[in-house]
Amino acid sequence: MARVNLFTALLLVLSIGVSAQEQLKHEKKIYTSPDNKIYVNKSLPVYLRIATSPEPNAQSFELRSDETKKYTNPMYFDTEGKNTIRHPWLVDSVTKKVILPAQDVVFPVYADGVPPKTRIKLNNANHYLKNGIFYYGKGLKMDVDAIDTVSGVDATYISVNKSAYQDINSLPKSFEDEKEYSLAYYSVDHVGNVESPKFEKFSIDLTPPVTTYEIIGEKKGNVLSSKAAIRLVSKDSSSGVNHIVYSINDGPEKVYSTPIPLSIFKDGKLKIQYFSIDNVGNKEAVKVISTSNGLMGANANSTNPESSSGFNYYVDNEPPVMSLEIVGDQYKGKIQCISANSKIKIDAKDEKSGVAKINYSINNGTLKNVYAEPFAIQNEGLNTIAFSSSDYVGNIALAQSQQIFMDKTAPSSKVSFKGYQFTNHDTLFITKDSKITISSFEAGSGLQSINYTIDNGTKAQYTAPFSVDKDGYHTIEYQATDNVNNAEVTKKYSFYVDNIPPEIYFHFSVKAIGEKTIRGDKYDIYPSNTMLYIAATDNAAGGEKIEYRINGKKEVLTAIPVKGFAPGNYEIEIVAYDVLKNRSSQIVHFSIED
Repeated sequence: MARVNLFTALLLVLSIGVSAQEQLKHEKKIYTSPDNKIYVNKSLPVYLRIATSPEPNAQSFELRSDETKKYTNPMYFDTEGKNTIRHPWLVDSVTKKVILPAQDVVFPVYADGVPPKTRIKLNNANHYLKNGIFYYGKGLKMDVDAIDTVSGVDATYISVNKSAYQDINSLPKSFEDEKEYSLAYYSVDHVGNVESPKFEKFSIDLTPPVTTYEIIGEKKGNVLSSKAAIRLVSKDSSSGVNHIVYSINDGPEKVYSTPIPLSIFKDGKLKIQYFSIDNVGNKEAVKVISTSNGLMGANANSTNPESSSGFNYYVDNEPPVMSLEIVGDQYKGKIQCISANSKIKIDAKDEKSGVAKINYSINNGTLKNVYAEPFAIQNEGLNTIAFSSSDYVGNIALAQSQQIFMDKTAPSSKVSFKGYQFTNHDTLFITKDSKITISSFEAGSGLQSINYTIDNGTKAQYTAPFSVDKDGYHTIEYQATDNVNNAEVTKKYSFYVDNIPPEIYFHFSVKAIGEKTIRGDKYDIYPSNTMLYIAATDNAAGGEKIEYRINGKKEVLTAIPVKGFAPGNYEIEIVAYDVLKNRSSQIVHFSIED
C-alpha cells in the first residue's frame, strides 16, 4: 500500500482549527540542568547580585550600573542560546595577581525564548486518506518526537477528543477502539516556553467490508437468462472498499472489476468464492456462491442477500420450443393446404422462465404481430407464416417459417357421356352401354372425392365411369369436394336411357295372289309388278335407319320401296336402327310369279 508523509499530510489537512481543552498554565522560569548549566527564559528580566560566600543564604547585593542604568536592573539577554557575563581580568585566587596575558572572566548563561517542536507519528497500521480524514486499521501505535534545542523539553501534553490535557506519558500509545479521534498536543521546555497546540484528526476502522451479490440481466422469479451476470457489490462505511477478490471453481484469485457472466455456468457446476478488503486492510470472511444440479445460490439455504446465503436460481439458456398447428380443414401433400375456415395455432413451451410472447408475420419477415389466439389467413394461394418466441429471460427462439396454401375455391366438376348418344332439343339420349364420366377441375389442395346419386337414390362415390341400365328419364346429382373440404354446389344433369330398338313395319303394294309352303314355311305369292314398302318407328331417340339384304347377299340395300322383283322365292332381312344404334331385325318371305 502506498504511503505518504503522514505528518505533513496531517498538518495540511488539519490546519483548520480543532477545538480542544485550553492549555495548562506553565510558569516561565530559570532552569539548572544536571550538568549545572543555567537556562533562563529569554523573556524574563534578569537581576545580577553579588555575594562573598557560596552559601545559598549568604548575604548578597544587587549590582547596579550608573553608566548603563537605562538597560540594567533589569537587563535582558539578547542572544538565543549561550550568553556571557564578563570581567576583563583573570586574578589568581591565591596570589591575587592578574594573570598575564590578560584574559576575561566569563560567566555563561543560556537564554531560551523558543518553544519546543513536537511531532506525533502514527505507525504500525495501514492508513488511507478519504475526504480529508485519515483512516487507520488494526495495530495503530503513536510515537512522540519533541525537540527543544536550548533548555530541552520538559513535558508533552495531549488532549484526546476534547478531554483535559494530560502528560502524554501517562496515556497508552495505542488505539483499539473503532471510532473517530481528534488529538491536540503541545510541549513545554524547561524554562516555560509553551508550544502552540497542534491538532490531528483520524478514524480507526476495524470492521471489514460487507459484500453481497446481485443478478443483473433478465430474470423471472428464480430463473435467470444465460446472458445475465453476477455483480459483486461491497460496502464499507469507514475507509471504503479497496477491492473485491474472487475465484471461480477453486481457480486463481482475481480482482473483481466487471460482472461475472453466467455463460461460465456449464454442466450444473459453478463455485464463486469472494471477499472484500477495505482501504486499511480489513478483510472480509470468504463467501461462496455455488450450484448443485443446476441450482445456483450462495450457501444455498438462506434467503438473506446480505449474508453469504442468497436466493436460489436456475439458469435458463434454452429458448422456447415452438410448433405450428392447423385447426380445422387441412391436407398435407407436397405443401400444407388449408381452407378459409381453418386457423393457424402457434404454440411455444418453456419449462423454466416461461414463454413471454410469440411473434409472427404473414408474407412478411418483420414478425411484427404478437400472437394471442389462432388466426385465419385471408389471402388465397401460397402464404408464408414466419414465427418466433422469447421467454421471460430474453432467450429468443430462432425464427421458423412454414408455407401454407390457403384454398378457398371449391372444385368445378362436370358430367360427360361416352358411347352412343343423341341430343334432341334439351334431352340427351343414351343407352345402357353408354359410360357416364364425372370429371373435376381443382387447382388448389387437390380433389378429395366426387359423390353422386341417380334419381335420388343412394349416394355413391365416383371412382370410374359407370352406366345406367334402366330405360327412361334419369337425373344424376353430383358434387366434388377438395382435400380441405371446399365443396361445390350440387349439380344436376338429366338424360334419357333408350335401350329399345325401333319397331319395323312393312307391306306390299298389291295384295297377294296366292300362297304356298316351302319347307314348312308359308310364302305369299305376289305378281312381278309388286313393290315392298318398309318402315320403322322409335318411341324415344328416333332417327331410324333401315337396311336390308335380299336372299342372304352381302350387299346391303337401303332404297325403299323395294321393287323390280324377278319371279322366284325371296327372303329379305330387314334391319332397323335408331340414332343410338339400338337394332331390330325382321325377315320377310314371299314369292313372285308372273
